[in-house]
Amino acid sequence: MSDPKSDEMEPEPVVVPIRRQSIVLRSGACDMRVGPGVADQLGQATKSVAGKPGHTLLVAGDDVSGELVERLRRSLVDVGFSVTVREVPSGRESRKLAHAMHLYDEFAAAGVTPDDPVVVVGDADVLSLVLFAAATWQTGSPVVSVPTTLDGMVDVPVTPRAIDSASMPESLRTRANLRFSLCDTDLLPAAADDPTTLMAYAVLVAGAVAAGESAFSDLAVRADGIVSADAATLVDEILDITKARTRVASSTALAMRQGILYGLSVGRALGACLTEQDDKGGQLAVEREVCEGRLLAEGLRISARLAAARQAPDQAVVDLVFAQDGLLEKLGLPEVACNVDPERLLEALRADEFAHSNRFMPALPLGFGRVRLCSVEDETLLAHLSGWCRARRKLARRLARQAEEATAADTSAPEAPAAGDAAAPEAPAAENADAPAGSTTTK
Repeated sequence: MSDPKSDEMEPEPVVVPIRRQSIVLRSGACDMRVGPGVADQLGQATKSVAGKPGHTLLVAGDDVSGELVERLRRSLVDVGFSVTVREVPSGRESRKLAHAMHLYDEFAAAGVTPDDPVVVVGDADVLSLVLFAAATWQTGSPVVSVPTTLDGMVDVPVTPRAIDSASMPESLRTRANLRFSLCDTDLLPAAADDPTTLMAYAVLVAGAVAAGESAFSDLAVRADGIVSADAATLVDEILDITKARTRVASSTALAMRQGILYGLSVGRALGACLTEQDDKGGQLAVEREVCEGRLLAEGLRISARLAAARQAPDQAVVDLVFAQDGLLEKLGLPEVACNVDPERLLEALRADEFAHSNRFMPALPLGFGRVRLCSVEDETLLAHLSGWCRARRKLARRLARQAEEATAADTSAPEAPAAGDAAAPEAPAAENADAPAGSTTTK
């Protein structure tokens, strides 16, 4: 008799269809196509932009595999383009004006005109560099992008990152002419803690809070699928959050557009302070190399607590604080252990705000879908920054103590404990200093 299990058919793999939507920005419309294998549509997408295929420049980040670059080049050649391939640095290093100047030379050598699309494949920083260079070349050349990171898919189409000038970081922006964004989920990094992925998660949370409660609820429901890199869930969220962020960024209401700034200035200020933090002779387990995604996540936490203090006793804002905290943790964006002086953090925040505006008004979430530029009294600012710094210092001490205990356990002779001898784990102490004003819930 045959084994019935051997007769069972294996379930067929789920096929995730490629989906598309058009997002209309102030700089024009962008056709987004999202799904596994969509990068293979590069040739046809670029041809539709050019009309008649001619010459195009394919710019690739230096961390993009040669196999992928060749695959994209062949896709362009197959529809009639002659292609010049050029490489630029990947990561934060790429967003320097010197690299944009180098691209201008490449455009000139390749004969790129405003009628010729420029193709780019790489991370969010590489995409932002090429978008800036193409937009400022003559009257502007259209761009077709193939993002290889999640933040390149959810962040760059709506808010390309600024380029560093020689005298000031993140000072050069322009309205990018992105015609196609081919978001191939097969190209995403496999590691859930990849810095570009964590940055994307923080952008998702910031965008959902700014867009409204419905967007936030959808993200919360999808969080597990996003972290597990389920392709269908990723496709849904990439399309929905991009549409939501586009609605915020292109709104005719100035107050609505302010939502796109949520958490950014506070995150940048914290990043400026972390390189200066004092580890008190190594007694604290502080983190020095913190990725931009975790900095933005902390910027969201601080901004939400300031909003709760400003709006007290508004319980709805307090609920937003804890809902946001829970979602950030779920997405793998834990609190940063650091020892930052609150007065220095306030000074850095002021410096960042005045570098981008002539007023000191951080963007605070007064409710879901209501992120606004707000003035906050110095006394309130310093009180809540002090509470945040105190909580993170406690976290650093706790991590240092745990590390010491782990080291002591490793150096001691291993001995199997008798039944019932294992001690119960110590419950973490409540840190009410990090809780928003008006809250009775300990963190």
